[in-house]
Parts: sequence; structure tokens; C-alpha cells
Amino acid sequence: MSPTEETPAPPNHALKEALAWISKFAHAWKAIEPSPKSLSIDGFIIWGPVLYEKHKGEDPVQLARQLFGRSGEYFKYLYPERGRSSNDPRS
Repeated sequence: MSPTEETPAPPNHALKEALAWISKFAHAWKAIEPSPKSLSIDGFIIWGPVLYEKHKGEDPVQLARQLFGRSGEYFKYLYPERGRSSNDPRS
């Protein structure tokens, strides 16, 4: 093999699993959201890994139902056009 050829990196199964979990959670949240156009799926890039680390053993769809409406400090990332959440302790 020449030095310019790259060997493919082995698949990162842990990363794939985390991304699949976060994606399921985000899409379940979006399905519940009565105004999905106001939801920024990009916000789950920030919130998703936090949830995954804390709840990775749980069903992401069930967790989305359980947490819907309680996004706390992540509200500003999920709903950038809406301002503050009604559950924001600073309001």
C-alpha cells in the first residue's frame, strides 16, 4: 500500500448508537410539537448528547413524551424564535 492511500476507519458503533437514539428522540419530540415549524432540529445537536448520556438506557420515544414541554435551559436552542420558555426559572 502506498503512503498516500488511506485505510478506512473502523466503524464507531457507540457513536452510531448515540446518533440513532438522539434522532429517535428528536423525531418523537417533533411529532408531538403542535407547531413543528418553530422547532429547530439543530437544537437537538446540543440537547441530544446530554439526554443520551443521562437516559441512554431508556426508550427515546417514551422519554420525549415524558419530557415534552420541559426543555429548560435548552428551550432557546430548540425554539430560537420563541424567546423564553414558560418553565424557565428566570421568567
